[in-house]
Amino acid sequence: MNRDKELVQDSHLILLSFYKLVSFCHYAGIILGTEEKKFAVYGNVSMGTAFHKFESNAMPCPRPLTHDLLNFVFSGFDIQVVRVVINDYKDNVFYTRMFLEQKRGDLIYILDVDARPSDSIPFALEHKVPILCIKSVFDDTVPYQE
Repeated sequence: MNRDKELVQDSHLILLSFYKLVSFCHYAGIILGTEEKKFAVYGNVSMGTAFHKFESNAMPCPRPLTHDLLNFVFSGFDIQVVRVVINDYKDNVFYTRMFLEQKRGDLIYILDVDARPSDSIPFALEHKVPILCIKSVFDDTVPYQE
């Protein structure tokens, strides 16, 4: 975590904290932010299901969710998620990048992958990796109100 604080100290990235999950009939929202400002990232019900599943160690779903598939693939290829970055916000839609790392002998491969927030954010929370946001995107978000 110190490495991540150093990363954001002198950059255009903001380290986000998770505050809570809000669930509705047809969608869910993950509340992220800083002490000064929080915002909601909304997604489909499966995002909320995935979050509840790892948060409560609930029974597995009858069929694997996207997050389960990612876990199987990443585990099989010894890939670690290093961080998730919220890198854009257009027409009320967030965009994220997942940064992956794979070690093979003396080599380290790093991959930057476009991912839906409804997949990447629950995955980052489950694996306790940092969620960062580009400052200009953070500044443009609508503050979350209780």
